[in-house]
Amino acid sequence: MSTRFSLIYPTRNRPEFIGVALKFLEQQDYDNFEVIISDNYLDESLSCEKICRDSRLGRKINYIRPSKPVGMVENWNYAYNFADGDYICYLTDKMFLLPGILSNANKVLSETNVDIFNWIDDVYQPDSFTDYFGKGTYIQSVSAINNTKDYEQFNPNLELSSKGKAEVPRQEQSKSSYTRGKICFGGFNKELCDTIIEKTGSLFHDISPDYTSMILGLSFSRSALELSKAGVVHVNTDLSNGGAIATDDRKAMQFLTSLGNINDYLNGFLVPGVYSSMNNIVAHDYFVLKNKYDLDFKFDKLNWISYILQDLGSDTRNWSSDRVKKEQTNLCYDFINSKLTGLEQKDLNERLLNRKKSSEQLLSNQTIKDKLRIHYPQIYAWVKRNFKGSEEYKLERLCDVIKLD
Repeated sequence: MSTRFSLIYPTRNRPEFIGVALKFLEQQDYDNFEVIISDNYLDESLSCEKICRDSRLGRKINYIRPSKPVGMVENWNYAYNFADGDYICYLTDKMFLLPGILSNANKVLSETNVDIFNWIDDVYQPDSFTDYFGKGTYIQSVSAINNTKDYEQFNPNLELSSKGKAEVPRQEQSKSSYTRGKICFGGFNKELCDTIIEKTGSLFHDISPDYTSMILGLSFSRSALELSKAGVVHVNTDLSNGGAIATDDRKAMQFLTSLGNINDYLNGFLVPGVYSSMNNIVAHDYFVLKNKYDLDFKFDKLNWISYILQDLGSDTRNWSSDRVKKEQTNLCYDFINSKLTGLEQKDLNERLLNRKKSSEQLLSNQTIKDKLRIHYPQIYAWVKRNFKGSEEYKLERLCDVIKLD
């Protein structure tokens, strides 16, 4: 059995990335795939149409464009209408498919026929954002799966409940935990996509298409697996919506405004009005979809609130002004004081204290370096943001381990 893959790139104003993505696809040793480029450009000079036309992939590429510029979520939904593969894979225009991964996926999917398959990503950190593809550091990720196995099945409902309870914050999750269920780190079979559309009206919803599709996919799927091999290399850039929201309140507001109905989003957040926290935006997708479609998973608001406080206190955040910083922080504490019960406030405070203690223990435990190197390449950045002073030397040592390996 030969699996047909629909590889979808919803893009805007990034022709250079699309050009590199197509060159990676030319290196695949598997032929049964189509490429859908949905070019949502604002500036015609940044169209990738010519790059697609000149690609060696030829008729495998279906270059499309919405009739007018649309929002990100609408562009993701628009592109799906042109897909006819057995499995639908969305890739952002910072992700490049690694050689050999489609033949590997086909072998496993031919044996299992699961609803969802996932892969982890390697990371490339360029030394300069002015030249994303110049000198930099390649970080090879390792799955939590035993390396003697090609794949491991996981329970979609258990995975979703763990994510909804926010047992581990998104920036501390292992590669496997972070990518499981995401359509942009693997794919959904077409039947699952059509089921999501039938039950909810569309495959992707506001605010974050990767999270909303993950929540719905894990809710409605019966089976899922993770491949043991990395499927893509992800280039860190200064163009990421998620990265911008996490560090700059002005860019967060610009992104939300681009979706329309800004007041609806602000009022609908777990902590209303706090737009400068990525965890508050992600939490929105969980509890809005849970309530709207009566989804069966746990949602732990106290964990989410603790991570929202962490976002607001991050040293790497670029506040547009002290006034905005004070307003956003006060909104969060006003919510805690007025909307949480006394017992909830006590519980929240205990969780914050326990997180601080566990993080300090992490920094003093030298054996954790191997875990960081293998399973948690993102955790260093979080620790660095949140702890200073006497721990700085230990942090630099951990950073050296990651870079050298």
